[in-house]
Formats: sequence, C-alpha cells, structure tokens
Amino acid sequence: MSSGSSFLHTYDVKGEKVYFHSLTLELYRSPAQCPSPEREQELLASYRRKAGENSGIIMGCMFLTTRCARRCGYCFLQDVQRGDMSTAEIDAGLELIGSGPADLLLYGGEPFLRPDLILHVIRRVRNSGAEINLSAATGGVPVDPPLAGELASADAFIIVSIDGPPAVHNSVRHLINGENSFEMAEEAFHLFRNAGCRVGISVTLTEENIETAREDFLWLLDHFEPDDMGLNPWLHPLKGGRVNPMQTTGPGILEAVVSCMETAIDRGMYIEQLARRVRPFACRTPRLKDCASAGGRLVQVPGGTAGTCDCMTVCGDHGVNLEDTGDLKGLLSRFRDLSPVNFPDCITCPVLSLCGGGCRYDAYHASGVLSGSRTERCSFEREFLRWMIERSVARGRASLIPAGGFDTCAMPMPVGTMIGEEQSVDS
Repeated sequence: MSSGSSFLHTYDVKGEKVYFHSLTLELYRSPAQCPSPEREQELLASYRRKAGENSGIIMGCMFLTTRCARRCGYCFLQDVQRGDMSTAEIDAGLELIGSGPADLLLYGGEPFLRPDLILHVIRRVRNSGAEINLSAATGGVPVDPPLAGELASADAFIIVSIDGPPAVHNSVRHLINGENSFEMAEEAFHLFRNAGCRVGISVTLTEENIETAREDFLWLLDHFEPDDMGLNPWLHPLKGGRVNPMQTTGPGILEAVVSCMETAIDRGMYIEQLARRVRPFACRTPRLKDCASAGGRLVQVPGGTAGTCDCMTVCGDHGVNLEDTGDLKGLLSRFRDLSPVNFPDCITCPVLSLCGGGCRYDAYHASGVLSGSRTERCSFEREFLRWMIERSVARGRASLIPAGGFDTCAMPMPVGTMIGEEQSVDS
C-alpha cells in the first residue's frame, strides 16, 4: 500500500506503521522522513543511467554440450537439439570475454560428458592470464580425478544439482541408463571436494518436494556440508513458453523459501538466489538487474550461436551468429536497458530496486515482451520483502545476514552476481 510518494510503501507490523522507500531502501517511522520529490527523481535518473552503462562482458556461459545423462522431470531443455561446442567456438568466446574480470560458467546439458572441452577451457584461461572465475554445473557423472584436480588448481567452483535425500532426488532426476541418480551425484560431490574444489549444491523446488523443503535442506546441509547452496522454486517454461508441469504454486513457495532462509542465516550458509534480495535490502545497495543477462553476459551454444540470456539462446530465441560482432553488440545493447527502473509498470512496486526484474526468460514467456513480468513471481517478491521488513523491525537488518557475513561465504560468481548492486544511497 502506497502513501504519498510513489516510492513510499506502508506496512503494518504488529500494529505499528512503518514506511519503506523503494529507492533508498530505508525504513521510516513517518512519511515526513521521505526524500523530497526532487531527490527521488535524481535517484531514479541515476539508477537509469547506471542500468544503461556498458560494463562489457562480465559473465560467460558456455553450453559445452546440450547432451545430458539425465532426463529430469522439470528440465526446460527436453526438446532442445543435441550437440557439442567446438574448440574453435570456445576460443572465439574467450576472445570476446577478454582479460576480465569476468565469470565463466561451463554448462549443459551435462558439461562433464565432454571432459576434453573442460580441460581445453582451463588451459586456455590459464595460458591467457585472464582474470576469469571458473565454475561448472553438473548433475553428477563419472569424472577422472586428474580433471577434478585441474579444476581445483584453477580454483573452479563446482555446482552439483541435488534436490534432497535419495528418495526425493531420485523421484525427479532420472539417469538415462537407469542407475542410481543420487549415488552418482554424491560421488561427484565428494570427488570434487576431495580434489580441493569449492563445491556447492543446487536445489530445485517442485510440487514434489515443496512440502519437505526445510527438512530436505537441513539434511543436505548436514550430510554434505557444502560451501554454498542454491535454492530455486521458479521453474523455467518449456520450449515455446509452455508452463512447466512441475512448477509449484501458492503460499507454500514463500513458506518453504523463508524457512530455508532462516535456517541458512543461522547456519551461516550463503544461498545465491535469496542473497540477491537479502543482501541489497540488508546493506541498502539497490539491485537494478537480477542477472548478467541484461546486457552483460555472453552465452554460447553448439553451432556458433550466441546470445545474452542462457535460456533464450539455448532454446533458439534472441540469438545471433557469434562471428557477427555487430549483431552481438546490438543484442547486448538492447538487453542492457532491461531493468525495472525502466519499466513503467514497475515504478510503483515496492521491490523496484530489489528484484532486478527477475528472470527475463520467464517474464518474456509470461507476458510476450522482454520488458514484461511474471505475475506470480512478482507477488512472491513483494511477500518476501514483507518478510524482510517484519524481521528487520523485530530484530534489525543485521538479523538477515548469514552468520559470518556475505563476503566470507563461498560465492560462485563474485562478478556476475553483483551486477546492478550499487553503493549505499543517502536519503
């Protein structure tokens, strides 16, 4: 509920009115403390300028292969053409990324089906001297220990997808060859950990595991002791924009996410997707873009196609020929302004400078336009903000910061995940 200024929003917290300003990210006891209209317009204009700045390519994402060892029930790549990148395509992408600093995610499919390409990337980055943070995502397949050692020597961050205890994980993440999917993921986790890699776990929440989310989250923390956790309740639409059949709905999403976040705070665990909201709010550092796909990411898929959104590019949407640098620059420029501070429908939203606009792929398929929104995601973001405000009023903003702080946690992508977070603003 708004009061006076379009950027000032009123919340009732246990009978007490508090006012949240969506530009300064401050909580006020009185509307009189709100910045002047002139100051608000100055802040909005500065955010728009910042959102449109060309910071170059700060993140690369290479779909080394779109082949996979699994057929996960919620995978949005089920209908994508299968293929592998070439070393020439990899080299061309690294040339465009340049000397960095930048993040580079090796993705798929299952990238470890092409260990030779992973090794090629490691050696090229090492020999170039570029400041590139390597990470790789895997569902868990057999990997030779020497390759794990090479990744450790490159200080690569490994993200292993594990959705919960064996029964939970195996119910959704099926191996094509019929073997035990959880056991293979577990073996991969320990292989990389024993080799010296930093290893995180990525959890996907679906209608199958939403009810046991906190219990499963705790089990994973205790069983694996990962360096980092990912928690994603928002499933991408399938190719063509079809609704993902395993997407969970309703208030259970917020309940599950909040319960896991509270556990993570107490245990000092960093959750990337939630830190994108909690960190800006707790530190008063406005986040103008949710991810680097808004003009700062280079995505490559087999066949020489490039884009800036990984989901769109791999699904054959908004991609260009990697060799056509003019088209690529134009695409990056077009996506660069995709920030809620530039979307008329977002200006009066309380999460204006916290959500970064969410996932552009999801919003595009939900609304039909790149600057659109996904209604249920917007509702969640507003309710998650309400939870942060209520906790802050009761216990202070510091209560939202994981034990040990954000900076000491193992963040897999320290360049790309900070996109759009600005220095604290004054009111």
